[in-house]
Amino acid sequence: MEEYTQKRPGYLSVFSVVFLVVVVAIVLWSRSGGVLEYIIIETKDMSEAGTPRMVYRVVVKVEEIPVAEELEKTATQIWEDGNKHWKEFTVFMYLPDMDTKLAAYGVAEFRPQGLEEFRIQEATLYGTKWES
Repeated sequence: MEEYTQKRPGYLSVFSVVFLVVVVAIVLWSRSGGVLEYIIIETKDMSEAGTPRMVYRVVVKVEEIPVAEELEKTATQIWEDGNKHWKEFTVFMYLPDMDTKLAAYGVAEFRPQGLEEFRIQEATLYGTKWES
């Protein structure tokens, strides 16, 4: 008499599905490079005394406060997208609903060799919806 065994989904198949989902998420994340969506609010040529200098003010499209690495990667992408020729290039980064005429939440300073300085200014969140 033949023995009949019914195959049931086991942990191996559940693990395989979870593994596949994680791999797809990693691939999608690496394609975006951790760069946030943003809107350029203002570009201003601040060149003086023979020093080419450009300033960008951008608002990042986020629902929660982004991590510093995401802001830094976003600023670097902006610099790499046609702004490497400036001797000094600054990106002021704002969260949605922040006043772009005031101090920025994130500031990235670039020189011809790359990122010179990146900083987060937590105090700029006081009095905004982002204040915790």
